[in-house]
Amino acid sequence: MNIGLCSGRHVVYTNEREHMDYHLFHSPVEDPTNVDAHEKVCRDFIRDNIMWNKLRENLENPSFDDDGDINLYVTGLSPLLTSFLKCWVENQERLEMTVGDLVLWHWDTETEQYIPQKWAVIT
Repeated sequence: MNIGLCSGRHVVYTNEREHMDYHLFHSPVEDPTNVDAHEKVCRDFIRDNIMWNKLRENLENPSFDDDGDINLYVTGLSPLLTSFLKCWVENQERLEMTVGDLVLWHWDTETEQYIPQKWAVIT
């Protein structure tokens, strides 16, 4: 699953030129420091678009097998990113058991490609 952190800040494609499946936020973000509101958006997104979609896929097709990675393309605005990461950590054990790993993708201006960073929290 390919998720853009915020639409409208940059044109966001994967390195293979695929479009994002979702965008968490849409530019302009009216109040970038309203972290309570951002966390609610992230919690709802994780529940509705990551956890439920994966459960639905597994129920509809038990032999369905994908790489399970959730790819988050980081497009700026630190409060949006930290809100998502906080909400991911709140559900990390359940998410890793059911949907796989979170991979953050950062834009490299020299190569004009995204560079992956696997997210992991030692518990």
